[in-house]
Parts: sequence; structure tokens; C-alpha cells
Amino acid sequence: MSFDRKIDHVCSHEVIEEALFPNPDRVTLRPLRPIASSNSVRVRVNGEAMLPMTGLQTTAIGKGALPGPYNIRAGVNDTLVVSIDSGPDQTVTLPAGRSVSARQLSQSLTTLVSGAVFQVTRKNQIQGQTFTRGKSARLMFKTGSTVASTLGLTLNRAYRGQQVYPRWSLINDPNTLSDRPTRLIVFDEPLDGTNDFFEINYTTLRQECRRCGGVGIENDWRYNLQGDVTVVRNAELLIQEILKVSYTGKGSNPFHVWYGTNLIEMIGKKLSDQSLIQNLIMSDLQDAFSRWQSVKKQQEETVGQFVSDEEYPFRLLVVNLETDANDPTIIYVNGVIQNRSNQPIQVTRGLKLPVPLDILGSTVQQSLLQENKKKSLG
Repeated sequence: MSFDRKIDHVCSHEVIEEALFPNPDRVTLRPLRPIASSNSVRVRVNGEAMLPMTGLQTTAIGKGALPGPYNIRAGVNDTLVVSIDSGPDQTVTLPAGRSVSARQLSQSLTTLVSGAVFQVTRKNQIQGQTFTRGKSARLMFKTGSTVASTLGLTLNRAYRGQQVYPRWSLINDPNTLSDRPTRLIVFDEPLDGTNDFFEINYTTLRQECRRCGGVGIENDWRYNLQGDVTVVRNAELLIQEILKVSYTGKGSNPFHVWYGTNLIEMIGKKLSDQSLIQNLIMSDLQDAFSRWQSVKKQQEETVGQFVSDEEYPFRLLVVNLETDANDPTIIYVNGVIQNRSNQPIQVTRGLKLPVPLDILGSTVQQSLLQENKKKSLG
């Protein structure tokens, strides 16, 4: 059974790792395309850390200088006085014991102290860390901590969290079109760094998508989770082969000059006579269809390769053109193909023309030019 690499995919309109530098105000990032969904926005700073909308802040961290195990004696060095986020002092009594491991002590402190978690460093030291983040996070071990000398804690020193990057939000730019507004990424405060760069992922509007050009379909290879190229067979193979032979310019392949059609060239002509263009396109596609049908016959009869009924092009039933209701530069070519298993298959593909006046006709073009001339003189 024959197959081919799948190249026809519905476009996700996703922009990947668009590199941006902040505006001179160090507050605003301006994406190149309109953002269609706020949930699709992902921001990465300096090629490393992901930057959530809440910003990037650190916790307040304070640690002891002496490694465990520790000798905790009841009534002698078993008390710790700690203040979290400028809250009231918390005085806790640690369980006494000889050779108390740093892990056992950290678990006890986490249970006894509210608002902080205690862990063990790689050097087997006790380390306290607040739950809160940013400038408001504060950790202090205070006078009265009899266990301070045992753990190597510095008393009355305020360990504070930091705000590395401020919060950000999406704000519509009022100077852009209402149907496709540019959404700016605006930080709550100016950025501290002057050399930071950002990479953003987001989903844009179909009309502004550079991947598919506004037609909703992109052609590229894709791989599955196992790393294999995605392939098509049977009816999917028939659709892909017909699309390839229809949208390839005739004569563009020097080894197979018969391959392709003049579809693109004919659609680019003035559409003042719709019926004439329709008939020319229909005839051209019928010829290309017959040539491709002959190739499949040779594949089956001469080469001896199995061709399934689902992939065999039996008859081209219908072909027509349709202009997009919202964008006159986009034209859809609709066709119905019947395979050898008598299954009708509908194929639709959009084409985007570079100049709107090309599809309006010379009469409309001249009237627009005259109207603009009158406005400039009047």
C-alpha cells in the first residue's frame, strides 16, 4: 500500500519564541502580531526563566552556618524565636536529644513554625524559607533563640525576598484596528535591567498569521511522539496528492513538466467574467486529474504496486470558486472527488492574493482611482 508524508495540517496560528526588547520606557513589550488569546501567552526572559503574569519574586531565605548533627539540651539550647513577614514573634521549643540530625530538626521546625518551611542544604545545614515571595517576604531569628549558636544562626538580621521581575498584564493598544487590536505586554513597574530580552509565544488571528498566510492551512512535515514522520494513506493520500498536483505550477518541475496546473495564474486574473474563469479552471483541473489518474494506473498495472480503492482517483465531480466574505483577497477552491470505492470526498483550499484590486476587475479599479483623485483635488 502506497503512502506519503503528511504535509497538510490545520494551522494553529501560533507564534513561537518571538524575540522582543522592551520599549524605551522599560515597561512595554509590543508583539509583532495581534494576540488572539490571553491564555496562550507565554513569556520567557533572557532565554532561560519563564515569566508568569504574577512576575518573578524570590522568597526570604536564612540559614545556619553549622552542619548537623546537633546536641539539643532541654532548657539550655532548645528555644528558637522567629518572626515571619514582620508578624508577631513565634517562640518554639525544639525536642531535645543527642546527635539530632539536620533532617529531624528541619521537620520539627517546619511543624512548629507557621509561615515558613525548613530544609537541609547540601552541606547539612538548617535553612529557613518563607512561603511568601517578593519585597514583603521577611525572615528574622531574634534575641532569645538559645539554639542560635548551635545552628550557627545570625540573630536580628532581616532576610528579605526580592522582586526580580514585576507583574505584567495585557492591555489593548487604542491606536490599532478594533477587529484586530495589538495587545501590549505592560509591566507594573519599570524593569531594572537595561539589556533584558524576552521571547513570547502566543496565538494570533488567522488574518495575521504568517504560518498559513490567512488561509488556515500550513504545509510542513510533522513528527509523532515516537519521532516518526506522520504519513497519509488511502483517502487521505488521495486528497493530498490531488492538492499537490492542483496547486503546483505547471512546468515548475523540470523533471516532470506535465505535472501541475495553471490554477494560481488563472485565479490572479481579473474576475470580470466569472463563468469564463470557472470553465478554464475546470478544464485545467480535469486535465491534471486525468494525468494523475494515468500515473496511478501505471503504478498499479506496470509497477505492480498495490493501490487501494480509497486512494484511486476515479472521477472529478465538481469544481467551483468562492470568495471569502470578510477578506476579498482570499479565494476558496471547492471540489468533490470520487474514488474507486464510490466515496465522494470534498476538498476545499484557500488562496490568498497579494493585491485586492487583482480580483475586483479593471472597472472597479478605475473607479477607485478616480475617487481617490477627486478627494486629493477637492
